Amino acid sequence: MKSKMKYLEEIKKEYSEIKRQLNESNNELEQIEIRKKLKATINKILKLEKKDMPLRQLNVYHRELRKIDYENNEPVKGIEIRKKTQKILRQFLKLEQIPSKYSIETLSDERTKSDKPKVYVVTHVARYDIEASIEAIKENAHILWGDVGELYRSPEILLLKALGIVPVDVEIPDEASDEELKSIKEDRHISLETVIKILKQNGNVLIFSEGAWNTTDNIVVTKLFTGAVEAAIRGEADIVPVAVDKDKNNRYYVKIGRNIDTSSMKLEDKKEESEKIRSILAGLKYDIWEHIEKVEGPTRRSEMPDNAKEEYLNGIMKDSDNGYTLEVIEKTRYREKGITTPEEAFNHLGQIKVNKENAFLFEGLNPHERREQAKRLIKNR
Repeated sequence: MKSKMKYLEEIKKEYSEIKRQLNESNNELEQIEIRKKLKATINKILKLEKKDMPLRQLNVYHRELRKIDYENNEPVKGIEIRKKTQKILRQFLKLEQIPSKYSIETLSDERTKSDKPKVYVVTHVARYDIEASIEAIKENAHILWGDVGELYRSPEILLLKALGIVPVDVEIPDEASDEELKSIKEDRHISLETVIKILKQNGNVLIFSEGAWNTTDNIVVTKLFTGAVEAAIRGEADIVPVAVDKDKNNRYYVKIGRNIDTSSMKLEDKKEESEKIRSILAGLKYDIWEHIEKVEGPTRRSEMPDNAKEEYLNGIMKDSDNGYTLEVIEKTRYREKGITTPEEAFNHLGQIKVNKENAFLFEGLNPHERREQAKRLIKNR
């Protein structure tokens, strides 16, 4: 009887041979069949090696599977079944609230009835904002999920697949090869086209257009990726803004805005339209903050501790898992070309040797700013 290692080796040789055949084929119908064989072979490899495979290679195989389905123009399966089973699946998510010690409250829902599919554009704030938005909208929506990573090995992936997800690799690994970079860019394109396909099959999608949790201390809603607007226009869908935020007791609050008709929008205006949606989300989020203030009472500036920002970030990151760090957040949030952040603009101060001639640069700093400056000095020492 063959050992697992020997069998795996044979499967990988088969994989290489099928890829060679695909590269050499010029017949479209033949390519479709070859891709089907390639998909089956990749699934065999994943079944045998998924737990022990390096994460980077695991991502490569899953990107390849998505590319095969895209190039073979496979329809997105299970949309109607998910619509029928979403109530049951939401009950499984509710069970998670007990051990994870978070709760959800929907403050308002201004949606109007529509036969159109919907693109839910949701603010991204912390670990359980996905669960909060799913519970609030109370209908099935495929989630655009960036950098699935270790979840591929987790039983949790089965529930996510049942709910419906569109995986996409966003983070670019350190020292990525040209081939890897090309593969990730292709994957982003494929994810957008898959979202549009879902909408055209009368399914809904849920997108966190900020790209990462909002860990800023002065921006209500960060800049949005324009993919949600493009998908809604091309998929002839309504956009529904959804604001989510949480209080210090891990209670998540949700406000759902009115449907936004995209039928008169133009693709060339998607950046401008995204800014309009961002403004709507900011208004909804302000309403949540006012509600939290009524519940908890106002906080005076004099009552805020010197390490207020640190406590704020700890409150956001305390439930983070699967390697989702502040560094990853900075890499994956929307970054507008040509715009310099305050952190980037003042980071050089961390390299300055303080003396009498440059001490004036540090005058007027409050305790928090001094602490942040000290961190920069230590980091760049």
